[in-house]
Amino acid sequence: MKVIVIIGLILLAIAMANLWWRWASGRRSLPCPTAFAWLLENPLMSGLIGTQLTLQRLALRPGQRVLEIGPGPGRLLIPAARRVLPGGRVVGLDIQPGMARRLVERAAQAGLSNLHPVVGDARRLGLAPECFDLVFLCTVLGEFPERHVALGECWRVLKPGGVLSVSEIFPDPHFQSRRAVRRVAEAAGFRLQSIEGSWHFFTARFVKALPGGAG
Repeated sequence: MKVIVIIGLILLAIAMANLWWRWASGRRSLPCPTAFAWLLENPLMSGLIGTQLTLQRLALRPGQRVLEIGPGPGRLLIPAARRVLPGGRVVGLDIQPGMARRLVERAAQAGLSNLHPVVGDARRLGLAPECFDLVFLCTVLGEFPERHVALGECWRVLKPGGVLSVSEIFPDPHFQSRRAVRRVAEAAGFRLQSIEGSWHFFTARFVKALPGGAG
């Protein structure tokens, strides 16, 4: 009986922490702390949160220029860098210098020279306009209080016809529903192309339409 009570209290504490984090994230950016980078690097965690399926949904191709916002230690970006070879290049922008340093270390360990970490704010990317074929975000959109500004920056740096990919996984504390993702992306000027997956683990794919509405 005591064990059941203890487990119940632990689950309640996790649920309360999740709710608090969601509430606080609406007021200021609360990214995953650098101290938790080891958790994101764990192969077991990688399997639980569908790394390979997310990569598959990105439909990466050799030669692409790709930006990930909020890559952390590179759970997705490091294998993405391999998939765009030969000729492709990936950039990972993270607001936390510690995460960027860890990404540098892991890219070097993997022998990747086409991965370039950048420390910066999603609301002010500081990158050239129309220079990426794909921009992707995985479980980070909800970290931005000004989501419309961040996606406006994604629009700016994508080439005409480029793709914005947003993946969400429940019960991430920043989880955004399909409707919420679509609303903010379309408000930034993107057109929905597809949504893959169930409500609790999905990837929404949007396109930056070409002039005249094509794309």
